[in-house]
Amino acid sequence: MKRNEALEREAQSVNPLPAGTSAVFSADSLSLLRQTAKPVRVSAGDCLYRENEPANRLYLVTAGSFKVSKPLGDGTSVTLYLHIPGDLFGEPDPLELSAHRFEARALEDSEAGEILQAEVNGLLQANGAFALEFMNWMGTIHRMTQSKFRDLLLYGKSGALCSLLLRLSNMYGPERGGRPVIGKRITNSEMAEMIGATRESVNRMLSDMRSQGVISVEGGRIVINDPDYLRNVCHCESCTKDICRM
Repeated sequence: MKRNEALEREAQSVNPLPAGTSAVFSADSLSLLRQTAKPVRVSAGDCLYRENEPANRLYLVTAGSFKVSKPLGDGTSVTLYLHIPGDLFGEPDPLELSAHRFEARALEDSEAGEILQAEVNGLLQANGAFALEFMNWMGTIHRMTQSKFRDLLLYGKSGALCSLLLRLSNMYGPERGGRPVIGKRITNSEMAEMIGATRESVNRMLSDMRSQGVISVEGGRIVINDPDYLRNVCHCESCTKDICRM
């Protein structure tokens, strides 16, 4: 019991890693974004934006977390990204004519800074250093998306799940004796949405990993005892942590 309570306290004290999607920006560029942004508060479970609404703004997460997902016709959805404090996200369109293809929903009471596309354009025109970093940010998003599709298309659900566990450990940490710990409670149903699988198949794959000692659950958190096993299954390409994340 004491061991689980200690793990619980440690997990609650974990601060997420600096978000990969905004790590490409310098302190000056992040300051420009924060000065331009208008705070928006979203209660847990509510949408920041919905599918088919105008995609003419970006969001900089300042508190809480959001998931970006694709609603499906049968009432289910597929989670594409998780965004935590420091993340910049959205679906920017230089022509300002497109609509959102996805929806963004708060996973907890959250806050983000809203930046209109016109304001982003002004920053791009006025600041060459910001423009270069913005291009790097878009490239990072593209590489992150490619790496997720690679896992799922080439190595199936098992490869996608192994990759997901590594990605979540990179985002939420911490490590204990060299063993990565996913310091945030993620349900099997949520993981199923992240890899486009059923909850039952995720239950089965996680149970197999636990029986082999690859993972264990301590204090409600997943502990990765054998990260090399996960890397072998998903044919890990040793991406940096700003790419290897949800």
